[in-house]
Amino acid sequence: MKKPKQIIIKAFQREKRKERGLKITESDNELVDAHINKSRHNLIVMGDLNNLKHTDWVVVVAYYAMYHAVIATLSKIGLESKDHATTVAVLEYFFSEHVDKELLEKFNKLKEEKEDIEQLIIEEKTLDYLWSAKNLRETAQYGTNTFIKESDKTTNQAKEFVLKIRALLDKLDEEYVDILQEQIMEIHKSAL
Repeated sequence: MKKPKQIIIKAFQREKRKERGLKITESDNELVDAHINKSRHNLIVMGDLNNLKHTDWVVVVAYYAMYHAVIATLSKIGLESKDHATTVAVLEYFFSEHVDKELLEKFNKLKEEKEDIEQLIIEEKTLDYLWSAKNLRETAQYGTNTFIKESDKTTNQAKEFVLKIRALLDKLDEEYVDILQEQIMEIHKSAL
């Protein structure tokens, strides 16, 4: 399996060739809010579908609730991705427990001034929720089975995941975004 940084570099290279890749944009708080609102909407729809016992579509909508939360995070740091694996790789690279050492050092300098840097790190188990939901979504959406026994578990994980992303976005202030954008530019330069 490719490491997140490799996926990001390849995505920047695809974008340069005008293919579906990773694009640098401006940080856009309106778009962040729009994606969070879509994520919330999907959580409501997920609950409605769960009440109707449409477990196959519960997992599809659960995944998209999580995915829109991740897209909100990318919008906050000035990135646009329409490729699911790339989108998740960005989240893993910049916000997982295995965050790049150079980036972690920059964060730690700010940590002296700020108490809540831990909320910028997403635990491995939380990232696994997204991967698990992605796999279940593919099974449910492209398969023929209409009953997905893991739907209740996925529902709970989707709620927890979206809450974690919302907490991360609340702590992701301009100073952190600036640090992340510097790192993004360095990776982009290395990809060309």
